[in-house]
Order: sequence, then C-alpha cells, then structure tokens
Amino acid sequence: MTEDNAATPADAKAGRRRWRTIIIAVIVIAAAGFVAWRWYAGRLGYVFTDDATIDADRLSISSKMLGRIVTLTADEGDTVRSGQVLVQLDVSDLSAQQVQARANINLAEQNARLAHVNLDRAQQDLVRARVQFSDTTITAEQFQHAQNDVDAAAAKLSVAEAQIVSARAQFSAIDTSLRNATILAPMNGTVSKRWALPGDVVQAGQAILSIYNLDSVWVTANLEETKLEHVHVGDSVKISLDAYPHREFSGCVAQIGSSTASQFALIPPNNASGNFTKVTQRVPVRIAIDEESTAESAPLLPGMSAFIKIKI
Repeated sequence: MTEDNAATPADAKAGRRRWRTIIIAVIVIAAAGFVAWRWYAGRLGYVFTDDATIDADRLSISSKMLGRIVTLTADEGDTVRSGQVLVQLDVSDLSAQQVQARANINLAEQNARLAHVNLDRAQQDLVRARVQFSDTTITAEQFQHAQNDVDAAAAKLSVAEAQIVSARAQFSAIDTSLRNATILAPMNGTVSKRWALPGDVVQAGQAILSIYNLDSVWVTANLEETKLEHVHVGDSVKISLDAYPHREFSGCVAQIGSSTASQFALIPPNNASGNFTKVTQRVPVRIAIDEESTAESAPLLPGMSAFIKIKI
C-alpha cells in the first residue's frame, strides 16, 4: 500500500508532462497550418511575380552638334521644368561665322544691284542698236553683240540672286546652330544622371543628362507567358515594394505587351533550326499605380524592385 501511494505522484507528474507536450505540439501544428492556409489563401485567385520594377518616362539630353560645354545648370537630383536652360555650349566660333555670313549676304545683295544696273544698261543699248541696225548704221555683228550683252547681264543677275539665297541659307544654318547650342529641358522631371561636366567636349548625340518624369510612374511586371491566360486590362493589382515593406500600393493592369521581352534582346533567339532549349518567355505588363495610394513620404523611384499580385 505504501509503494502504490509513492508511485502515484510520479505517474501523475509524467502524465501532466505528456499532456503538456501534446498541447504544445497541437498548438505548433495549428499555427503552422494557419500560416500555410494564409499563405495559400493569399495566392489563391492571384497571378503574382517578383520580376517587377518601378518605371517612368526617361529622356536623354544630348547635343545636336560638336561643342564644348560652357555652362551646366542642373545636377543629379535637381528638379527641372520644361523650357529651362540646361546646357550652354561654346558659341564663339559660331558667332564669328554668323558675322561673316551676314557680310556675305550684304555682298551678294550689292552684287545683285550691280548686276541689275548692268542688265538695264545692256537692254537700253540693245534698243539703240536695234534702231541703228534698222538704219544700217551698225553691222549685224554689232547688233548680235548687243543681244549677247543682254543675255550675259541677265545671267549675271541670276547668279547674283542665287548667291543671295545661298548666303541667307548659310546664315540660317549658323543661326540654327547657335540656337542648338542652348539646350532646353523638353519636359518636367528630375535629373537622375549627369554624364558630362563643364569643359567637356561632347559629340553630336552624346548624352549629357538623363531625366526621369517622376510625376508619372508605373510598374513594369514581366509575367510568364503561362500566367497570362486570365490577365486582362483593368484587373486590380496589389503592389509591394522592397523599399517600403510595411506599405501596400494598389493599381490596375493598364497594358499587356504585344511581344515577349526577349524580342528586344541584343541577340533575339532564333529557334528555326528546331535544336533549342524551350524556356518560358516573359511578357511585359504595364501596371498603373493609383494616386491615392502614393504619398510624399514614400517616393517611387525608377528601378525599385516590386512584388505584384494581379486579382483574376
């Protein structure tokens, strides 16, 4: 009787330990099941991908001609307005050429006046020569010379007038180059990259500044082609950004690409031979971001990584 009474508390303690272990195991399994269910429910009815980035209109500011940068009025991070002067190139050579071109115009106009006077005089001489030839005062050869003088004077007048047109065209070309030496901002935006400094000599078409229009940003998501069947323009989208992990943005599908992204690769794939490895292609999908979900405290910058879920 004493031995049975001594064993009872130990057995009770062991039983409580087993029940505690069972309860903890049940709680852990239930929690894991709840987490798995939430994870599955969060993806059920959605098409999602993490191959997505913030995108915006980008403009490369470049020169139309060879020139040395004298003034650069914007730097990285600066906000610019449409029509604002961004770059001023050296125009000293062009200014000298413009003065020369203006002088050429004046010279051509004076030559045209002189040619016109010579033509009037040749025409008057021809009238007198015609009268004298009818009176047999001069020979036929002299009359023919008078006619040739009129033709020559008319030709010289045509040449002088053509020189005026050529000189004015040259002046216009130089004037256009002078205007091109001042580079203006074609749109509102923010300077994201500066590629040159004052004093650098830039070639025609060489990038000087890169500008993004941050007033209009969107998400470019590269969806697998196998997921596009149920995606349509207007579908609602939930957007998460790595930069703001505790915020969720909303949007909608604005456009579905007309071709896969690989078609714009440096070397597009050519599978005509039949000897290829099949790879699931991705199609770019443009997602418009609702303005109500954005805020000044969370600026959306081009290139930010995003995770999107499209409700289908």
